[in-house]
Amino acid sequence: MTTRLVKHQKLTKRQIKEDPLVTAAFRGTALWEEYGTRVLIGLGAVALVALLAFFVGRSRAQSEERATGDLFRARMSLAQGDYSSAVQMLKEIVDNAPGTNAARSSMHFLGDAFAMQGKQTDAITWYRKYAGKVGGDRDAKAAGLHGLAAALEDHGDFQEAAATYSDLAKVAANDTDRGRVMLAQARCYSRAGQSQKAIEIYTAVTHLAITDQTVRSSAEVAIGELSATSAH
Repeated sequence: MTTRLVKHQKLTKRQIKEDPLVTAAFRGTALWEEYGTRVLIGLGAVALVALLAFFVGRSRAQSEERATGDLFRARMSLAQGDYSSAVQMLKEIVDNAPGTNAARSSMHFLGDAFAMQGKQTDAITWYRKYAGKVGGDRDAKAAGLHGLAAALEDHGDFQEAAATYSDLAKVAANDTDRGRVMLAQARCYSRAGQSQKAIEIYTAVTHLAITDQTVRSSAEVAIGELSATSAH
């Protein structure tokens, strides 16, 4: 039995160029030489951004946690009637933890603190700041508008208070709450000397599908009183 030995033939340069695997290897090497540095820089940048996001998120969470604890202590002082301490702590939260939920809430409690002291001008300022930070949170917006409207009314700004109560009525959860807010709106128009406008609002209350009869009754009584006054 004879065995024929086949000698390996050397590949020519042309054959090397035409070989798919070799060609792919050459192309890959060329691409890496041209773009490799950019790829490494890009990957490094992505890793750096991810690392920064992690530390920023962690720092924000820690800031929120500390501010929440400070807010609790400020609220305790407010509940005890220690307005001076409460105001100082609340302002520190706003200054030292900007962008946190605790800082936003502190603005509302600052409004409360000043309103409780009869300092309506300061209360109005802080309620407005709070209302500007709530975004699309309906409950938070309602709380801010309610405080602002009440402070404006107590300050004697009846026209502006009525407009704020109107905004509050738009975000009311149901017709009963909306009716109560509209009663306050009409009251402000009446105190501003706009009896006809007040009657229109009171009348609109009676047309609501409210579940609380006392709201409707209050509107009807107010309409009667204003109509009698206007007649005289």
